[in-house]
Amino acid sequence: MLNEIINFLVNFAQTLGYVGIYFYMLLVGTFIPVPSELVLLPAGYLAAKGNMDLWLVWFCAALGSLSGALINYFLAKFLVNRLLKDKPIIKKVTIFWEKHGKISAFLAPLTPGLGQYISIPAGLSHMPLRWFIPLTFSANLIWTGFLIMIGYLFGTGEKAHNESVFGSLILLGSVIVIATIYVIREMKKTK
Repeated sequence: MLNEIINFLVNFAQTLGYVGIYFYMLLVGTFIPVPSELVLLPAGYLAAKGNMDLWLVWFCAALGSLSGALINYFLAKFLVNRLLKDKPIIKKVTIFWEKHGKISAFLAPLTPGLGQYISIPAGLSHMPLRWFIPLTFSANLIWTGFLIMIGYLFGTGEKAHNESVFGSLILLGSVIVIATIYVIREMKKTK
């Protein structure tokens, strides 16, 4: 039974191809609760087997997630904001977002279940796209890369172990550097 499910998911990811992975991840990035693991783990496995290009899968997945987040952002910015514009919740969200928006936009996509919804308060508070897009895309690169590398690890065994450790260190290092730069900049602002 488990082998049948795994074979189905691998075949599903292969059938989707790169464009399908983009659109699937677009759905994941919106408010529709679709699990990214169903496609990214098998896609990583397929990349390890040479049936898909690892970098192209990774780029399509991260770009799809960002596109879904932008849909949420603009829906919140225009539609929800018009319906709730005089409500106190908008003011509270905006105050919070002015203080913690950048770090929230970066860290939330790294949190399972929260990442796809963080673009809603970003849109409500009119976070500038010059911050929202790179922060969200960077976080999505890390998250999708992590899931793809798990699938990749299963695809190549020992060889992938060394590569995934190296890739994980790069991803972790990126998060630490970005968070450190943010904290230092925020500390300078408060002084």
